[in-house]
Amino acid sequence: MLVIAVVVVVVIAVVIAGVYLAMSGGGGGGGGGGNGISTATSLQFSVDVSGGSSTGTYTYYVKNAGTANMMIRIEGSSAGTSFAYIVNGVQQMAWAYDGSNWTDVSSTFSSQWSSWNSTWTGYAKNLATWTSGDWTYTDPQGNSVRIYSISVNPSLADSLFQPPAS
Repeated sequence: MLVIAVVVVVVIAVVIAGVYLAMSGGGGGGGGGGNGISTATSLQFSVDVSGGSSTGTYTYYVKNAGTANMMIRIEGSSAGTSFAYIVNGVQQMAWAYDGSNWTDVSSTFSSQWSSWNSTWTGYAKNLATWTSGDWTYTDPQGNSVRIYSISVNPSLADSLFQPPAS
């Protein structure tokens, strides 16, 4: 059980570091505003980060964006490890998946909420002038970041923000 907890903490730290690096200092990619991201209630997009310790591919799903009921799901792989992470603002619960097991990390919901709410805000700001296609930039640490497959206001089922029944 201790090994699982340590793996979950390491996965969470890698994801948060990758997210921070990916959302820092965004720049060139689309064109003028009017994309709806700042007023989106849901969003789905993928991110590739390369060039540093946060190298990986991530897919984000956000529902009830910018509200106290926001729900976020991140699925990804980094350094050969697959993971998923869910923060459900409606239920005030959080779960982490280490590639083989889901772990309830709801006891740290407040800190998880704070981190992932900041992540959402960072991506929303980075994509503020995006209009279509991929959005690419180099973050302050020199990582190449590509945000793609961006879908504004997709229909996302609430069940996406729950771990599968065991």
